[in-house]
Amino acid sequence: MFLLTPLLTIALSLTSVSSQNCRCTSGSGCWPSDSEFQTLASKVSQPLIRPIPPATPCYDSAAGNCTDVLAGWSNGVWRSDQPGAVEFTNYETYTFPNGTIQGCYLNTTLGIPCEQGNVPVIGVDARTPEDIQEAVRFAGSHNLRLVIKNTGCVNHFFLYSLVLSRVCER
Repeated sequence: MFLLTPLLTIALSLTSVSSQNCRCTSGSGCWPSDSEFQTLASKVSQPLIRPIPPATPCYDSAAGNCTDVLAGWSNGVWRSDQPGAVEFTNYETYTFPNGTIQGCYLNTTLGIPCEQGNVPVIGVDARTPEDIQEAVRFAGSHNLRLVIKNTGCVNHFFLYSLVLSRVCER
C-alpha cells in the first residue's frame, strides 16, 4: 500500500553522462528540453518547482527574505520546508575533482557567489500516486537520478537528488 503525505517533491538531478552507466546533467545535450518539461508539467497535478539553495535570499533579495533564512537556518522543520535544503548543509555543496567547491553559503562575507551546488534545478511537487509514477517514468526515460528527501517527523517527503556526480558510479 502506498502512503502519501501532503507534500512529495521530485526533483531531477544534475549528474553527468559520460557513459551508459552515468546519468544526465543539466546543460548537457541529453538534458530534457523545455517542451519535454512542459509535457511532464501537463501530466502532474502541481506546477514544476525550481529549487534554489536556501541561502539565496541573502545574496538576492528578490529570492526571499534573508532574515527568515537566518532565523530558520538551523531549524530542521524550516529546512524540511525548503525544496532546495537538506538537513546537513554540506550536502548542498558540490566539490569538483580539482577541489573547487560550488555552493551557496550563509556567510555572505566570504566574497564568493551563491551557486546551485548539489541543489537540483527542477522538481515535481507530487501529491498523488500518478504524480510519482509520471515523475519516475520521466526520470527513467531521460536517464535522470532520483533520491528521496524525507523529513522523518512531519511526514513530508521530497524525492530529489543530492548528488551532482561528475564521475560515473559503478
